[in-house]
Amino acid sequence: MSRPVRFLHTADIHLGTPVQGFSGAAKHVEERLRQASFLAWERICDAALAHDVDFVLVGGDLYHEEARSIQAVRFLRKQVERLSKAGIGVYVVYGNHDPVNTREDILDMPDNFYAFPATHSGCVEVKDRDGIPSARIIGVSYRTRWDSRRLHALLQPPDATVVNIGLLHTALDPNDSNYAPCSIQDLVDQEHIHYWALGHVHESRIVRSDLPAIVYPGTPQGRHIRDGEVGGCFLVELALGKAPDIRFVPIAPLIWKEIEVSIDVSIDGTSGHGELLNITDVEQLLQAKAEEFLVYPQDHMPTPVAPLASGTWSPEGYLVRWVLTGRGPVHELLMDLDNGSAHLEQCLESFQYREPFLWTESIQVETGEVLPEWESMLESWPLVQKLEVVAGNLLTDAAMRPELVRALGEIWDAKYDLEHAKDTTFPATEEVVATIVERAKRLAYEKLLEGGQLP
Repeated sequence: MSRPVRFLHTADIHLGTPVQGFSGAAKHVEERLRQASFLAWERICDAALAHDVDFVLVGGDLYHEEARSIQAVRFLRKQVERLSKAGIGVYVVYGNHDPVNTREDILDMPDNFYAFPATHSGCVEVKDRDGIPSARIIGVSYRTRWDSRRLHALLQPPDATVVNIGLLHTALDPNDSNYAPCSIQDLVDQEHIHYWALGHVHESRIVRSDLPAIVYPGTPQGRHIRDGEVGGCFLVELALGKAPDIRFVPIAPLIWKEIEVSIDVSIDGTSGHGELLNITDVEQLLQAKAEEFLVYPQDHMPTPVAPLASGTWSPEGYLVRWVLTGRGPVHELLMDLDNGSAHLEQCLESFQYREPFLWTESIQVETGEVLPEWESMLESWPLVQKLEVVAGNLLTDAAMRPELVRALGEIWDAKYDLEHAKDTTFPATEEVVATIVERAKRLAYEKLLEGGQLP
Protein backbone atom coordinates (compact mmCIF):
# COMPACT_ATOMS: atom_id res chain seq x y z
CA MET A 1 0.00 0.00 0.00
CA SER A 2 1.32 3.45 -0.91
CA ARG A 3 2.16 5.93 1.79
CA PRO A 4 -0.08 8.99 2.40
CA VAL A 5 0.52 12.01 0.19
CA ARG A 6 0.42 15.61 1.34
CA PHE A 7 -0.40 18.37 -1.10
CA LEU A 8 -1.71 21.91 -1.47
CA HIS A 9 -4.89 22.40 -3.48
CA THR A 10 -5.41 25.89 -4.91
CA ALA A 11 -7.22 27.44 -7.89
CA ASP A 12 -8.47 30.69 -9.42
CA ILE A 13 -5.33 32.70 -8.73
CA HIS A 14 -5.81 34.98 -11.76
CA LEU A 15 -2.14 35.85 -11.62
CA GLY A 16 -1.37 39.40 -12.68
CA THR A 17 -4.90 40.72 -12.25
CA PRO A 18 -5.14 43.73 -9.89
CA VAL A 19 -7.81 44.13 -7.28
CA GLN A 20 -10.67 46.00 -8.91
CA GLY A 21 -11.71 49.61 -8.31
CA PHE A 22 -8.79 51.25 -6.49
CA SER A 23 -9.47 54.78 -7.69
CA GLY A 24 -8.44 57.33 -5.09
CA ALA A 25 -6.25 54.99 -3.02
CA ALA A 26 -2.94 56.22 -1.64
CA LYS A 27 0.06 55.27 -3.80
CA HIS A 28 1.36 52.59 -1.45
CA VAL A 29 -2.13 51.06 -1.18
CA GLU A 30 -2.61 51.20 -4.95
CA GLU A 31 0.64 49.30 -5.41
CA ARG A 32 -0.46 46.58 -2.99
CA LEU A 33 -3.76 46.25 -4.81
CA ARG A 34 -1.91 45.84 -8.10
CA GLN A 35 0.46 43.23 -6.71
CA ALA A 36 -1.98 41.24 -4.55
CA SER A 37 -2.29 38.23 -6.87
CA PHE A 38 1.51 37.94 -7.10
CA LEU A 39 1.88 38.00 -3.34
CA ALA A 40 -0.89 35.41 -3.01
CA TRP A 41 1.00 32.99 -5.29
CA GLU A 42 4.23 33.64 -3.40
CA ARG A 43 2.45 32.87 -0.11
CA ILE A 44 1.07 29.64 -1.59
CA CYS A 45 4.60 28.58 -2.46
CA ASP A 46 5.76 29.61 1.04
CA ALA A 47 3.06 27.36 2.50
CA ALA A 48 4.06 24.46 0.24
CA LEU A 49 7.63 24.69 1.54
CA ALA A 50 6.61 25.21 5.17
CA HIS A 51 4.34 22.14 5.15
CA ASP A 52 6.80 20.03 3.14
CA VAL A 53 4.16 18.94 0.63
CA ASP A 54 4.69 16.44 -2.16
CA PHE A 55 3.09 18.63 -4.80
CA VAL A 56 0.82 21.61 -5.53
CA LEU A 57 -2.40 21.35 -7.55
CA VAL A 58 -3.90 24.31 -9.44
CA GLY A 59 -7.52 23.75 -10.51
CA GLY A 60 -7.67 26.27 -13.35
CA ASP A 61 -7.56 30.03 -13.92
CA LEU A 62 -3.91 30.31 -12.93
CA TYR A 63 -3.85 33.34 -15.23
CA HIS A 64 -6.53 35.76 -16.31
CA GLU A 65 -6.67 36.29 -20.08
CA GLU A 66 -5.01 39.61 -20.87
CA ALA A 67 -3.15 39.57 -17.57
CA ARG A 68 -0.95 36.71 -18.85
CA SER A 69 1.99 39.04 -19.33
CA ILE A 70 5.69 38.29 -19.39
CA GLN A 71 5.80 39.78 -15.88
CA ALA A 72 3.21 37.27 -14.64
CA VAL A 73 4.89 34.29 -16.32
CA ARG A 74 8.33 35.31 -15.09
CA PHE A 75 7.04 35.66 -11.53
CA LEU A 76 5.31 32.29 -11.74
CA ARG A 77 8.51 30.66 -12.97
CA LYS A 78 10.58 32.20 -10.19
CA GLN A 79 8.28 30.77 -7.51
CA VAL A 80 8.05 27.36 -9.24
CA GLU A 81 11.86 27.25 -9.26
CA ARG A 82 11.81 27.66 -5.47
CA LEU A 83 9.58 24.59 -5.24
CA SER A 84 11.78 22.69 -7.69
CA LYS A 85 14.73 22.96 -5.35
CA ALA A 86 12.62 21.22 -2.68
CA GLY A 87 11.44 18.49 -5.05
CA ILE A 88 7.83 19.79 -5.13
CA GLY A 89 5.89 19.42 -8.37
CA VAL A 90 3.26 21.87 -9.63
CA TYR A 91 0.38 20.40 -11.64
CA VAL A 92 -2.03 22.70 -13.47
CA VAL A 93 -5.19 22.51 -15.54
CA TYR A 94 -6.21 25.61 -17.46
CA GLY A 95 -9.78 26.90 -17.04
CA ASN A 96 -12.18 29.29 -18.72
CA HIS A 97 -10.02 32.36 -18.05
CA ASP A 98 -6.79 30.82 -19.35
CA PRO A 99 -7.85 28.19 -21.91
CA VAL A 100 -5.21 26.43 -23.98
CA ASN A 101 -6.13 28.18 -27.25
CA THR A 102 -5.11 31.54 -25.74
CA ARG A 103 -1.95 30.22 -24.12
CA GLU A 104 1.39 31.23 -25.43
CA ASP A 105 4.60 29.71 -24.09
CA ILE A 106 6.20 33.05 -23.34
CA LEU A 107 8.94 31.42 -21.24
CA ASP A 108 10.08 27.87 -20.66
CA MET A 109 8.99 26.50 -17.29
CA PRO A 110 11.03 24.33 -14.93
CA ASP A 111 10.74 20.55 -15.20
CA ASN A 112 8.64 20.35 -12.01
CA PHE A 113 5.80 22.29 -13.70
CA TYR A 114 3.28 20.29 -15.70
CA ALA A 115 0.20 21.68 -17.48
CA PHE A 116 -2.40 19.15 -18.58
CA PRO A 117 -3.45 19.12 -22.26
CA ALA A 118 -6.89 20.07 -23.58
CA THR A 119 -7.32 17.61 -26.46
CA HIS A 120 -7.25 14.63 -24.13
CA SER A 121 -6.71 13.84 -20.48
CA GLY A 122 -3.26 13.52 -19.03
CA CYS A 123 -2.02 11.34 -16.19
CA VAL A 124 1.05 12.00 -14.06
CA GLU A 125 2.38 9.40 -11.65
CA VAL A 126 3.96 10.88 -8.54
CA LYS A 127 6.66 8.84 -6.81
CA ASP A 128 7.95 9.15 -3.29
CA ARG A 129 11.61 9.68 -2.42
CA ASP A 130 12.23 5.96 -2.72
CA GLY A 131 10.86 5.90 -6.25
CA ILE A 132 7.66 4.09 -5.27
CA PRO A 133 4.41 5.37 -6.88
CA SER A 134 2.32 7.21 -4.30
CA ALA A 135 -0.32 9.04 -6.35
CA ARG A 136 -1.72 9.68 -9.79
CA ILE A 137 -2.96 13.07 -10.93
CA ILE A 138 -5.38 12.96 -13.83
CA GLY A 139 -6.49 16.19 -15.48
CA VAL A 140 -7.64 17.96 -18.62
CA SER A 141 -7.62 21.64 -19.55
CA TYR A 142 -10.19 23.84 -21.29
CA ARG A 143 -9.79 24.24 -25.06
CA THR A 144 -11.68 27.55 -25.22
CA ARG A 145 -13.33 30.10 -22.94
CA TRP A 146 -16.43 27.88 -22.79
CA ASP A 147 -15.99 24.14 -22.75
CA SER A 148 -19.17 22.07 -22.99
CA ARG A 149 -17.41 18.70 -22.88
CA ARG A 150 -18.11 16.38 -19.96
CA LEU A 151 -14.48 16.58 -18.95
CA HIS A 152 -14.87 14.53 -15.78
CA ALA A 153 -15.66 11.47 -17.91
CA LEU A 154 -12.21 11.74 -19.51
CA LEU A 155 -10.47 11.27 -16.16
CA GLN A 156 -10.15 7.49 -15.89
CA PRO A 157 -7.31 6.11 -13.77
CA PRO A 158 -6.49 2.45 -14.57
CA ASP A 159 -6.97 1.18 -11.02
CA ALA A 160 -7.10 2.18 -7.36
CA THR A 161 -3.78 0.75 -6.22
CA VAL A 162 -2.51 4.27 -5.45
CA VAL A 163 -4.26 7.51 -4.55
CA ASN A 164 -5.96 8.98 -7.63
CA ILE A 165 -6.72 12.71 -7.83
CA GLY A 166 -8.97 14.25 -10.48
CA LEU A 167 -7.98 17.83 -11.36
CA LEU A 168 -10.94 19.64 -12.93
CA HIS A 169 -12.26 23.15 -13.58
CA THR A 170 -16.06 23.02 -13.41
CA ALA A 171 -19.16 24.82 -12.13
CA LEU A 172 -20.41 21.42 -10.87
CA ASP A 173 -23.72 22.03 -12.60
CA PRO A 174 -25.02 19.44 -15.08
CA ASN A 175 -27.16 22.12 -16.78
CA ASP A 176 -24.36 24.65 -17.29
CA SER A 177 -22.88 23.77 -20.66
CA ASN A 178 -20.24 26.52 -20.47
CA TYR A 179 -18.13 25.07 -17.68
CA ALA A 180 -17.56 21.31 -18.02
CA PRO A 181 -21.09 20.22 -17.01
CA CYS A 182 -21.35 17.53 -14.35
CA SER A 183 -23.16 16.79 -11.10
CA ILE A 184 -21.92 15.74 -7.69
CA GLN A 185 -23.21 12.25 -8.39
CA ASP A 186 -21.30 12.16 -11.67
CA LEU A 187 -18.07 12.70 -9.75
CA VAL A 188 -19.01 10.20 -7.04
CA ASP A 189 -19.73 7.56 -9.68
CA GLN A 190 -16.47 8.05 -11.58
CA GLU A 191 -14.38 4.97 -10.83
CA HIS A 192 -11.15 4.95 -8.83
CA ILE A 193 -11.01 8.69 -8.05
CA HIS A 194 -10.28 9.42 -4.37
CA TYR A 195 -10.13 13.23 -4.40
CA TRP A 196 -11.63 15.74 -6.83
CA ALA A 197 -9.49 18.87 -6.85
CA LEU A 198 -11.83 21.41 -8.39
CA GLY A 199 -11.59 25.04 -9.45
CA HIS A 200 -13.90 27.78 -10.79
CA VAL A 201 -15.99 28.64 -7.70
CA HIS A 202 -14.30 31.46 -5.79
CA GLU A 203 -15.73 30.45 -2.43
CA SER A 204 -13.99 27.67 -0.49
CA ARG A 205 -16.27 24.63 -0.23
CA ILE A 206 -15.91 21.07 0.90
CA VAL A 207 -18.75 19.66 -1.17
CA ARG A 208 -18.05 16.14 0.02
CA SER A 209 -15.57 15.14 2.74
CA ASP A 210 -15.84 11.34 2.41
CA LEU A 211 -14.28 9.37 -0.42
CA PRO A 212 -14.30 10.56 -3.08
CA ALA A 213 -13.80 14.00 -1.58
CA ILE A 214 -15.06 16.88 -3.73
CA VAL A 215 -13.40 20.18 -2.88
CA TYR A 216 -13.20 23.80 -4.06
CA PRO A 217 -10.37 25.80 -2.43
CA GLY A 218 -11.79 29.15 -3.54
CA THR A 219 -9.69 32.03 -4.75
CA PRO A 220 -6.63 32.86 -2.63
CA GLN A 221 -7.10 36.59 -3.26
CA GLY A 222 -10.47 38.17 -3.92
CA ARG A 223 -10.54 40.71 -6.74
CA HIS A 224 -13.81 42.42 -5.77
CA ILE A 225 -16.34 42.76 -2.95
CA ARG A 226 -18.15 39.55 -3.98
CA ASP A 227 -15.04 37.63 -2.90
CA GLY A 228 -15.75 38.52 0.69
CA GLU A 229 -14.10 35.71 2.61
CA VAL A 230 -10.53 35.11 3.73
CA GLY A 231 -8.91 33.62 0.65
CA GLY A 232 -6.68 30.60 1.00
CA CYS A 233 -5.96 27.06 -0.12
CA PHE A 234 -6.27 23.59 1.35
CA LEU A 235 -3.56 21.44 2.86
CA VAL A 236 -4.62 17.84 2.22
CA GLU A 237 -3.26 14.54 3.50
CA LEU A 238 -4.67 11.58 1.61
CA ALA A 239 -4.20 7.84 1.99
CA LEU A 240 -5.93 4.85 0.46
CA GLY A 241 -9.12 3.81 2.22
CA LYS A 242 -9.34 6.88 4.47
CA ALA A 243 -11.19 10.17 4.16
CA PRO A 244 -8.72 12.99 3.55
CA ASP A 245 -7.53 15.26 6.30
CA ILE A 246 -8.26 18.76 4.96
CA ARG A 247 -6.89 21.91 6.59
CA PHE A 248 -7.43 25.52 5.53
CA VAL A 249 -4.35 27.65 4.91
CA PRO A 250 -5.14 31.41 4.96
CA ILE A 251 -3.30 33.16 2.12
CA ALA A 252 -5.01 36.43 1.13
CA PRO A 253 -2.82 39.53 1.48
CA LEU A 254 -5.97 41.68 1.26
CA ILE A 255 -9.43 40.99 2.65
CA TRP A 256 -12.69 42.39 1.34
CA LYS A 257 -15.37 43.19 3.89
CA GLU A 258 -18.81 44.80 3.84
CA ILE A 259 -19.72 46.41 7.16
CA GLU A 260 -23.14 47.79 8.06
CA VAL A 261 -23.32 50.86 10.28
CA SER A 262 -26.69 51.98 11.58
CA ILE A 263 -27.38 55.70 11.98
CA ASP A 264 -29.88 55.01 14.78
CA VAL A 265 -27.04 53.85 17.03
CA SER A 266 -24.91 56.59 18.55
CA ILE A 267 -21.15 56.75 18.58
CA ASP A 268 -20.98 55.18 22.05
CA GLY A 269 -23.15 52.25 20.90
CA THR A 270 -26.45 53.17 22.56
CA SER A 271 -29.63 53.20 20.51
CA GLY A 272 -32.16 55.92 19.99
CA HIS A 273 -33.22 58.28 17.22
CA GLY A 274 -31.94 61.82 17.20
CA GLU A 275 -28.43 61.21 18.46
CA LEU A 276 -26.75 61.66 15.08
CA LEU A 277 -27.71 65.18 14.11
CA ASN A 278 -25.25 66.14 11.39
CA ILE A 279 -22.57 64.86 9.00
CA THR A 280 -19.83 65.35 11.59
CA ASP A 281 -21.64 62.88 13.84
CA VAL A 282 -21.78 60.35 11.00
CA GLU A 283 -18.07 60.81 10.28
CA GLN A 284 -17.20 60.26 13.93
CA LEU A 285 -19.33 57.12 13.97
CA LEU A 286 -17.57 55.74 10.89
CA GLN A 287 -14.16 56.51 12.39
CA ALA A 288 -15.12 54.75 15.62
CA LYS A 289 -16.30 51.69 13.68
CA ALA A 290 -13.07 51.64 11.66
CA GLU A 291 -10.99 51.79 14.86
CA GLU A 292 -13.06 48.98 16.34
CA PHE A 293 -12.65 46.85 13.23
CA LEU A 294 -8.86 47.18 13.22
CA VAL A 295 -8.69 46.23 16.90
CA TYR A 296 -11.03 43.24 16.59
CA PRO A 297 -11.02 42.19 12.91
CA GLN A 298 -11.59 38.54 13.84
CA ASP A 299 -15.10 39.45 15.04
CA HIS A 300 -16.00 40.27 11.43
CA MET A 301 -14.44 37.22 9.77
CA PRO A 302 -16.41 34.14 8.66
CA THR A 303 -15.57 30.77 10.17
CA PRO A 304 -13.34 28.70 7.82
CA VAL A 305 -14.94 25.63 6.26
CA ALA A 306 -12.12 23.44 7.60
CA PRO A 307 -9.78 23.49 10.62
CA LEU A 308 -6.84 25.82 10.23
CA ALA A 309 -3.45 24.42 9.31
CA SER A 310 -0.59 25.27 11.62
CA GLY A 311 1.38 28.40 10.93
CA THR A 312 1.01 32.16 11.12
CA TRP A 313 -0.80 34.51 8.78
CA SER A 314 -1.77 38.15 8.77
CA PRO A 315 -3.26 40.34 6.03
CA GLU A 316 -1.58 43.47 4.74
CA GLY A 317 -4.86 45.33 4.58
CA TYR A 318 -8.64 45.38 4.53
CA LEU A 319 -10.80 46.64 1.67
CA VAL A 320 -14.06 47.82 3.19
CA ARG A 321 -17.41 48.77 1.76
CA TRP A 322 -19.40 50.63 4.40
CA VAL A 323 -23.20 50.44 4.24
CA LEU A 324 -25.08 53.07 6.22
CA THR A 325 -28.46 51.71 7.37
CA GLY A 326 -31.18 52.54 9.87
CA ARG A 327 -33.40 55.56 10.32
CA GLY A 328 -32.69 58.96 11.79
CA PRO A 329 -32.92 62.71 11.27
CA VAL A 330 -29.51 62.74 9.59
CA HIS A 331 -30.98 60.76 6.67
CA GLU A 332 -32.03 63.90 4.79
CA LEU A 333 -28.54 65.38 5.13
CA LEU A 334 -27.03 62.20 3.72
CA MET A 335 -29.40 62.35 0.76
CA ASP A 336 -28.41 65.97 0.06
CA LEU A 337 -24.64 65.43 0.06
CA ASP A 338 -22.89 66.88 -2.98
CA ASN A 339 -20.98 64.22 -4.89
CA GLY A 340 -22.76 61.47 -2.99
CA SER A 341 -20.82 59.81 -0.18
CA ALA A 342 -17.37 60.80 -1.51
CA HIS A 343 -17.17 63.54 1.13
CA LEU A 344 -17.73 60.97 3.87
CA GLU A 345 -14.88 58.82 2.55
CA GLN A 346 -12.44 61.63 3.32
CA CYS A 347 -12.90 61.09 7.05
CA LEU A 348 -11.46 57.57 6.66
CA GLU A 349 -8.45 58.42 4.50
CA SER A 350 -5.97 58.28 7.40
CA PHE A 351 -6.71 54.59 7.94
CA GLN A 352 -4.86 53.87 4.67
CA TYR A 353 -1.63 54.54 6.56
CA ARG A 354 -2.17 52.02 9.33
CA GLU A 355 -0.54 48.57 9.45
CA PRO A 356 -2.53 46.66 8.41
CA PHE A 357 -4.21 49.39 6.40
CA LEU A 358 -7.94 49.92 5.92
CA TRP A 359 -9.01 51.25 2.55
CA THR A 360 -12.58 52.39 1.95
CA GLU A 361 -13.83 51.08 -1.37
CA SER A 362 -17.10 53.02 -1.05
CA ILE A 363 -19.81 54.15 1.37
CA GLN A 364 -23.30 53.04 0.40
CA VAL A 365 -26.20 55.03 1.88
CA GLU A 366 -29.27 52.88 2.53
CA THR A 367 -30.83 54.92 5.32
CA GLY A 368 -34.40 56.11 5.83
CA GLU A 369 -36.33 58.82 7.60
CA VAL A 370 -37.66 58.36 11.11
CA LEU A 371 -41.05 56.63 11.26
CA PRO A 372 -43.65 56.58 14.05
CA GLU A 373 -43.10 53.80 16.57
CA TRP A 374 -45.05 50.58 16.02
CA GLU A 375 -46.48 50.56 19.53
CA SER A 376 -48.01 54.01 19.22
CA MET A 377 -49.57 53.25 15.84
CA LEU A 378 -50.92 49.92 17.08
CA GLU A 379 -53.37 51.75 19.32
CA SER A 380 -54.86 53.99 16.62
CA TRP A 381 -54.34 52.46 13.19
CA PRO A 382 -56.61 49.53 12.18
CA LEU A 383 -54.21 48.44 9.42
CA VAL A 384 -51.41 47.96 11.95
CA GLN A 385 -53.81 46.08 14.20
CA LYS A 386 -54.61 43.78 11.27
CA LEU A 387 -50.91 43.16 10.65
CA GLU A 388 -50.48 42.21 14.29
CA VAL A 389 -53.35 39.72 14.09
CA VAL A 390 -52.07 38.13 10.86
CA ALA A 391 -48.54 37.78 12.26
CA GLY A 392 -49.88 36.22 15.44
CA ASN A 393 -52.05 33.76 13.53
CA LEU A 394 -49.12 32.65 11.41
CA LEU A 395 -47.36 31.52 14.58
CA THR A 396 -50.30 30.08 16.52
CA ASP A 397 -52.90 28.88 14.01
CA ALA A 398 -52.11 25.29 12.92
CA ALA A 399 -54.27 25.70 9.82
CA MET A 400 -51.97 28.48 8.56
CA ARG A 401 -48.76 26.52 9.15
CA PRO A 402 -48.67 24.84 5.70
CA GLU A 403 -49.11 28.22 4.02
CA LEU A 404 -46.27 29.66 6.09
CA VAL A 405 -43.97 26.75 5.18
CA ARG A 406 -44.71 27.25 1.46
CA ALA A 407 -44.02 30.98 1.77
CA LEU A 408 -40.66 30.34 3.45
CA GLY A 409 -39.52 28.19 0.52
CA GLU A 410 -37.40 25.07 0.24
CA ILE A 411 -34.29 26.65 1.76
CA TRP A 412 -35.94 26.54 5.22
CA ASP A 413 -36.44 23.11 6.80
CA ALA A 414 -39.65 23.17 8.84
CA LYS A 415 -38.97 19.61 10.06
CA TYR A 416 -35.43 20.33 11.18
CA ASP A 417 -33.76 17.51 13.06
CA LEU A 418 -30.39 18.20 14.67
CA GLU A 419 -29.39 14.56 14.31
CA HIS A 420 -30.05 14.61 10.55
CA ALA A 421 -29.17 18.18 9.65
CA LYS A 422 -28.78 19.00 5.96
CA ASP A 423 -26.09 21.19 4.40
CA THR A 424 -28.55 22.59 1.84
CA THR A 425 -31.21 24.01 4.19
CA PHE A 426 -31.50 26.27 7.21
CA PRO A 427 -33.31 25.14 10.40
CA ALA A 428 -36.80 26.64 10.61
CA THR A 429 -37.08 26.29 14.40
CA GLU A 430 -39.90 28.06 16.26
CA GLU A 431 -37.52 30.82 17.31
CA VAL A 432 -36.22 31.35 13.77
CA VAL A 433 -39.72 31.39 12.26
CA ALA A 434 -40.90 33.87 14.90
CA THR A 435 -37.98 36.16 14.04
CA ILE A 436 -38.74 35.95 10.29
CA VAL A 437 -42.42 36.74 10.86
CA GLU A 438 -41.56 39.67 13.14
CA ARG A 439 -39.18 41.14 10.56
CA ALA A 440 -41.75 40.68 7.81
CA LYS A 441 -44.35 42.45 9.92
CA ARG A 442 -42.05 45.39 10.56
CA LEU A 443 -41.04 45.57 6.90
CA ALA A 444 -44.69 45.67 5.81
CA TYR A 445 -45.30 48.44 8.34
CA GLU A 446 -42.37 50.50 7.05
CA LYS A 447 -43.45 50.08 3.43
CA LEU A 448 -46.95 51.24 4.29
CA LEU A 449 -45.61 54.36 5.94
CA GLU A 450 -43.11 55.07 3.19
CA GLY A 451 -45.94 54.78 0.69
CA GLY A 452 -47.91 57.47 2.50
CA GLN A 453 -50.52 55.07 3.90
CA LEU A 454 -50.88 56.97 7.17
CA PRO A 455 -54.22 56.79 9.00
